[in-house]
Amino acid sequence: MAVTPTDLVKWLGQDTTDTALMAQAGQAVTMASAMIDAYCRGAHLKADGHTTRPGIDAVVLMASARMLANPEQLRYATGVVTFNEGFGGFTLAERAVLDRYRKKAA
Repeated sequence: MAVTPTDLVKWLGQDTTDTALMAQAGQAVTMASAMIDAYCRGAHLKADGHTTRPGIDAVVLMASARMLANPEQLRYATGVVTFNEGFGGFTLAERAVLDRYRKKAA
């Protein structure tokens, strides 16, 4: 199952009828998927080339949620919530999943 913009917006508890948010969610999912593809060099996909391996969809969802939460990727605060930075890479938990599939030099 590939992560869709609808999956992301629902997971964040937002309104799926907001077309601007859905468009941004689509871009976030696309970017997260592209970075995972580059990091794993394609090994995150099963033999059919389309289905993701276990755990990959969770990483796409988490990484794209961080991108969608702060689309400008700038430090700012609103009320009691502070966004310290933009997407700076995968978290340790995400890398634990991705490293299972990453091709490394022999």
